[in-house]
This record gives sequence, C-alpha cells and structure tokens, in this order.
Amino acid sequence: MRRLLVIIGIEGFAVLLALYRGLGAVHTDEAKYLLNIPYPHPPLGRFLINLTESVPHNEMIWRIIFATLLTQAVWLVAHMAKRLKPENRLTLCGLWLFSASVMFQSGTIMMAVLTALQGLVLVWLLLSQGNKRRLGWIALFWFASLFTAYQAVLYLPIVVAIFWKEKVRPLHMGLAIGMPMLLIGFYVASNPLAAASFISAGEQNIGQSLIHLLQTTTISWLWAGSAVLSIVGLIGILKGKQWALLLSFVLVCAFHITSYRMYYPVLFLPLLVGGVVASPQVLRKSASLLALQIVIAVYVFAHTQLAFYETGARTVMRQVNQLQSNGVVLISGSFSHSWQYESTSPILHYKPALLSKAKAVVCLDQCPGIAGYGFYQIENIPQEVWVRR
Repeated sequence: MRRLLVIIGIEGFAVLLALYRGLGAVHTDEAKYLLNIPYPHPPLGRFLINLTESVPHNEMIWRIIFATLLTQAVWLVAHMAKRLKPENRLTLCGLWLFSASVMFQSGTIMMAVLTALQGLVLVWLLLSQGNKRRLGWIALFWFASLFTAYQAVLYLPIVVAIFWKEKVRPLHMGLAIGMPMLLIGFYVASNPLAAASFISAGEQNIGQSLIHLLQTTTISWLWAGSAVLSIVGLIGILKGKQWALLLSFVLVCAFHITSYRMYYPVLFLPLLVGGVVASPQVLRKSASLLALQIVIAVYVFAHTQLAFYETGARTVMRQVNQLQSNGVVLISGSFSHSWQYESTSPILHYKPALLSKAKAVVCLDQCPGIAGYGFYQIENIPQEVWVRR
C-alpha cells in the first residue's frame, strides 16, 4: 500500500509537469514527431506517436506518457541502488527526481527523453550481473534505441562493455552491435531529409569560440543533475573506474560541443546515476546532498522564465480553425512546424496567386496584394491575420 501511494504521488508530480508543458504550445521539434515528419530522427518513436493522431488531445496524452516514463524511472534507479544503504538509496532517488533535466524535460515530446531512458536501461545492464541469457534481447534493444534517435550511439561504449563483460565472441559482438549501426547508416543515406538534418546540426556551432562551447557544455552538464548529481555522479565515474561510462560521458560532451540543443542535458543523466551506483562512497553526506539538491532545484525553478501563456501559433490558429469557410491557410514569412500542427487546414507559403484558394492569410512578413481579394483583418490577435469575408 505504501509503494502504491508513492507511485500515485510521483504520477501526480508527472501530470503537473506535463500540464505545465502543455500550457504554451507545441515546440517545432515536437510538432515533427506528432505530424510524423521524416526528420530529424529515425521512424520508430514518431511512428508510435503518430498511431494516436486521430485520438482527441493526443498531444497532452503523450506529454503525460513522456513525463510518466521519466519520473517513474526512479524505480529503476532504486533497483540499481538496491545494494546501497537505505539512506543512500533514497538520496539517489531524490537526486533523480529533483534534477533540472527531469523537472524541465518531463512532459516534452522529445526523443532525447526516450534516449536518456534507454541509456538508463543500458547503464543498469552494465552494472548488473547475469546478462548472458538476455544478450539477444540486449541486441534488439540496441537496435530499437538507434531507430528511436541517432543520439543512442553516444551510449555505444556501454553496449560494447556489456557484451565484453559476458565474453561474447568478437564476430558475434560485431554483428549484434554493428549491424544495427549499419542499418541506421543505410536509412540516413536513403533519406535526404535525415542527411540534411545531420549537416545542419553539424554546422550549428560554426563560428563560436571554443571557450564559449566549453562553457555551454559545462552548464548543460551541471543543469542535467542540478549540480549536485552532476558533480557526485562524475566523481563516482572516475573513482569507480567505469571507463565505459566515462567514454560515453566524453561522447555526450563532444556532441554538445558540435550540436547543442536545450533538451540535450538529459543525455548526461543516466551516466551520472551509474557513477553514483558504481561508487556509493560519494553519498557519504546523503542528507546534506539531497537537501542541497532540493534547494538548487527550487532556486532554478523560481528563476526560470515560466511560460504560462500560449504562443502566437496556437492563439492565431484557434481563431482560424473556427472559420466556417473552406480553403488553405497561407503564411507569409518563415514559420515552424508548430503552425502546421495547430492548423486543421493545409498550410502553404504565401503567394498572391494562391489567394483565391485561401480562407485565411497569416502575415509574419509582408503580404503584398492581399487587399484586392475580399479579405478583412482580425483585430486583437498577436499576428496580422486576414480572413475571407
């Protein structure tokens, strides 16, 4: 009964985080997954999300699912720490729940969340015994991880270490680990949009100084575990001589340097947990560490700009979707996939020649020629919007 109450309490925490994330609007990358657009990631995750396309409120359903997965993963953390002292085990669970990456990325429909959870499973397998009988399932899990998001390759050293620890023959290890990577390579080569996203991501940080990139990566690492878990986790990796975790940590850092996104810090999290489990001595002052973690988490949450308001895309499209007329929606200027997700009508780039087919025009930029087509402008709305009379 006590465990059930804890599960319900954690789930309430997850739902609150998901509701907060749903107050604003769909992020452009979230829209790509909800619309099943074939980039930037492989098909598995977005295919599963797209299965509920016709379900009412599917966005909020997936926000709650993602938040639930990330917060309830604390039970796997507790299982990993079962050999630790009870107070240290409880502390590690608290460090997980009050890490900034859990609080701020729960409820985001991002593949980085799933990849981090897959990384946590791999770390659990690395630190556990008796993997000989489930090596086939581990290979299949590695395949599924790669086809969920390319970033799963950052945990390659952990997968190699799992097979190496079980003394798997090099040929079998190469097939189990290398074949999924070869297949994902074929997928990228056959998908121009995926290849283009690779190039775009690789060019993102061009022109920035190395000092700035290192500062950004350091902040991301500290943010991942609200500083406390970040520091004790890395110390645990070094003291426990967990070279596979350290190599993955270096890969995640290198990935941040070449292609940083605000939702990548969570990729550090499973490695930090593994470091603490491998070297529990880092939790000698467990009560003080957990108290400090909670204080930092509250401070970060209090000093973060919370968006309890809708974005322009959601506000505008709610008005446009209520129109009784049929036709496409034209948008002048650059717009993200979030506009496509919010609209119930097809969206096209603005061209005067298409005005005869349009029921509404959103002017994020200049809209030349619109005055002569019988449109009138909606007032009291964030963007300039014209609808057909």
